[in-house]
Amino acid sequence: MQKIHSSKPPEHTRTPAPAQQRLNLQDVRRDIARIMIDPNHDDGSYGPLFIRLAWHVSGTYNQSDSTGGSNGGTMRFPVERADPENAGFAKAFDVLGKIHQRHPWLSYADLYVLAGYVALEESGGPRIAMGIGRRDYTPEEAQQKYGPSLCPFGDGIRTNPNGSRLPSADLGSDAKAPPGCPMHVKEKPTIDAIRGVFSRLGFTDKETVCLIILGHQFGRCHLDVSGYEHPWYAFDPSHWNAYESGLGYPSIYQFSVARNQQRERVTSEGKRQYELSIGGPEPFMMLPVDMALWWCEKYRPHVIYYDNNRRIFRSDAAIAFKKLTELGCEGLLAQEEIEEKPLHNVRSQFEEAVRNAGRG
Repeated sequence: MQKIHSSKPPEHTRTPAPAQQRLNLQDVRRDIARIMIDPNHDDGSYGPLFIRLAWHVSGTYNQSDSTGGSNGGTMRFPVERADPENAGFAKAFDVLGKIHQRHPWLSYADLYVLAGYVALEESGGPRIAMGIGRRDYTPEEAQQKYGPSLCPFGDGIRTNPNGSRLPSADLGSDAKAPPGCPMHVKEKPTIDAIRGVFSRLGFTDKETVCLIILGHQFGRCHLDVSGYEHPWYAFDPSHWNAYESGLGYPSIYQFSVARNQQRERVTSEGKRQYELSIGGPEPFMMLPVDMALWWCEKYRPHVIYYDNNRRIFRSDAAIAFKKLTELGCEGLLAQEEIEEKPLHNVRSQFEEAVRNAGRG
């Protein structure tokens, strides 16, 4: 039987949380916010990585049989960690392992989701109340539910060639599509795969658009991890940039994609991506899965709606992300008490950390 990741204490040694502590996560939130800032990592923050982790531990849910999702903490097991879609999380596991050492009463399953919530808020996004109560399955429990893999991996072959239940960035063009056909015909494999994954999760087209734009306004891709490269939003990839007024990541669709300004390029790793260069040091990058939101005639109206209604996008994004991260957790969660006062100004902390690093 596969062994659990070594950073997790044995189930019987974990310290239970006082009842009051379990409903007030401010100390844990503060610790995550502080450790999130690192001028030496990418664009100065682990925030985009934490948001991606919360997304990936939750995005394996299957509403037809209630398997997968964040409950169980199966990302601790080797097979799920080895899913190609989960490449690049080693640093997040290391950093959050230190948080777990300080708060051992909190399950890894809860911690991985909470880190995403904190990162979202601290980046300038909405605050989401945490539902607490996810369990970390023992290897025996995980094997009883999922078999030898201990996790929900391997049955997603219809929507992802590697068997992952998570979305694939690109399924390629339809080889049988006639020359000059509309993009929603040419790129039907990727569009159908997106809809297949999000339908399995139980999301509408509108929620699908909301969740993809939410996640891909943050961070960057790395050649050595995914075969893709560059940030989605080159101006500020570590902060919420679906601004309530002005431009921002959502505006790229109407101001660039709609005008065919994104140029297809194949990376040195053989992956096709779409780039917009406006004179900066790096281009704005989109994956085929991002472009598909515009190619698809059913997704596109929602893209336009959210670009034109940023405040509604912010609200809907919080609702959709909470729904995603609580799939499979019905009847398990107690909602935390949220303080009205913000934790601190993470942008100021980030800028101060950068200045201090420059002095060193």
